[in-house]
Amino acid sequence: MERLIDEFDSELDYLFASLRRLGARREEIDDFAHQVFLGLLRTQPTFSERSSFRLHLFGLALRVVARHRRRIGRSTGDAAESLPLGLATLNHVPLKRRAVLVLHDLDQFPMAKIADCLSMTRLGVAVRLRKARREAEAAIRQLAADWRAGRFGHPDILLEALGIRTAEEEHRPDLGGEIFRLQDDIFLLQMVMDDLPETIYFKDRQSRFTHVNQYAAAHYGIVDPALAVGRTDFDFFTDQHAVQALRDEQEIIRTGQALVSVEEQETLPDGRHRWVWTTKFPLPDRGGDIVGTFGLSRDITERMTAR
Repeated sequence: MERLIDEFDSELDYLFASLRRLGARREEIDDFAHQVFLGLLRTQPTFSERSSFRLHLFGLALRVVARHRRRIGRSTGDAAESLPLGLATLNHVPLKRRAVLVLHDLDQFPMAKIADCLSMTRLGVAVRLRKARREAEAAIRQLAADWRAGRFGHPDILLEALGIRTAEEEHRPDLGGEIFRLQDDIFLLQMVMDDLPETIYFKDRQSRFTHVNQYAAAHYGIVDPALAVGRTDFDFFTDQHAVQALRDEQEIIRTGQALVSVEEQETLPDGRHRWVWTTKFPLPDRGGDIVGTFGLSRDITERMTAR
């Protein structure tokens, strides 16, 4: 029993990420994880490798989400909430096919193990995976159209902040034309966000995270960017740093003025710290109203300690 509890505790981040990918809302995660744990106790499995334990957890999570969906008579992820691109895409894929897509394309499990986990044939897994990929591609195209229409704010503001597109280049199409031959800015934006070695984050008017990139998630000590959604700096840093960040962001929202090139020290709860160069901007909606902030923080610890 003790070993089972230890295994469960060590995979909590994976379980939370899996529940989110399967469509659970933020406020449902703790309750669903508890139900998964009860299911784990009932089955009392033994495992020879970590992957089999993760697959068993995923199977239990899938049953919990499916049972909840049947009980309430609607999709678990239907309620409006701010979601990162990956989760917003998955929410357009039906649950059974979504499970296959998550296990194969995101968690990198082989077809044979997925078939065992979901009690399917390999052919059945392959068929569901093809359909799920088509549905995900269609969802991304729709999200890209929404992005261009301004549903998520003005893309040019963020692209300019990232140094990809400048106001001057907007009037010089020859300079940026080759770069922007991609059909949708949203694909480039996602690629750049996850490739840049600096933290990129979006927040709502209450300074709660609505999206972070992969680098930020790793810095915050979580396995999936989706786990940051709904949290604040108080969940990842000491109060001293979190209070200052909150004060700065509320001032940006109040005045509409960006905070540019500020050197600050981030301190984690365990005492580790780093120096960062931070820039934060107001995030407007399509009508120009400020609905939150977004920022970029670059690690300059080595430079600061060399002074």
